[in-house]
Amino acid sequence: MAAKILLVGSVMMDLILRCERAPKPSESVLGHDYSNAPGGKGSNAAVAARRAGADVAAYATVGKDTNGEYLLDKWKEAGINTEYVIEREGENTGFVAITLEDNGQNRLIIFPGANMKTPPDELEDAFKDKFDAVLLQFEIPFETNKKAIELANEKGIITVLDAGPAQKYDLEGLPPVTILSPNETETEALVGIYPKDQDSAREASKKLMERNGSKYVVLKMGDKGSYLYGEGFDEMVPPFKVNAVDPTAAGDAFTGVLAMAFAETGDLREAARMANAAGALTCTKLGAQPSLPTKKEIDELMAK
Repeated sequence: MAAKILLVGSVMMDLILRCERAPKPSESVLGHDYSNAPGGKGSNAAVAARRAGADVAAYATVGKDTNGEYLLDKWKEAGINTEYVIEREGENTGFVAITLEDNGQNRLIIFPGANMKTPPDELEDAFKDKFDAVLLQFEIPFETNKKAIELANEKGIITVLDAGPAQKYDLEGLPPVTILSPNETETEALVGIYPKDQDSAREASKKLMERNGSKYVVLKMGDKGSYLYGEGFDEMVPPFKVNAVDPTAAGDAFTGVLAMAFAETGDLREAARMANAAGALTCTKLGAQPSLPTKKEIDELMAK
């Protein structure tokens, strides 16, 4: 049976600027082209879970502007329930400027906008529905994340927290989550350790677990795959090799599919393997949500 997932998180409009390389200070460079695409860590993870087969609803905030209208339409096209989305007059919908260099390196500037007006006090309405997992990240107010975790824990719902963007967050101030899942730079920002191999990943994960009390830590480690820690796990899950074009949203795809697969199977190792495949496939196309793979594509890559 398909997992039912609630996103409590962000939605953004992405502006993708393709260029040979990013400019140095005070330098101008000529770009190749630019384009817009739906994005935001929360939205990307939600759409990834939906394309992989989950039933997904969103609790999020957009401005009453053209970007907000466009992003809501895209969610509806993807089959995401927007019943709990808040539209705010006078607020700008979240926006991300992305430079994508020819070598595959990307740089992001995030403007949270209306996302930071997502209130904790309307969450009870969303939680009246029955969900198997809740997707969270730090592009919305801290108190909203805290309230969502409290409500989920009361109901025994799986919580998956993507600890990005990279900052020193107050993990001790949050209730324990089921899965805490930062990438390498986010891990370094949180505990001062960059996970480059299993030993450093283990050391970092121990510190992360001490700070939040999460049941599991799942580190996203790019072309090294992922690392699992907690409840008997201490292992690397190998990556899938692909021809990478754009890494934007690969980590978000990983998080969304991880939550879905773990909710459906209870098998963290197999969920991470499926999430690795989703993240790898996302790197093979340009843009955030346009690059997110379908269940069929994930299954085909895993079968290889």
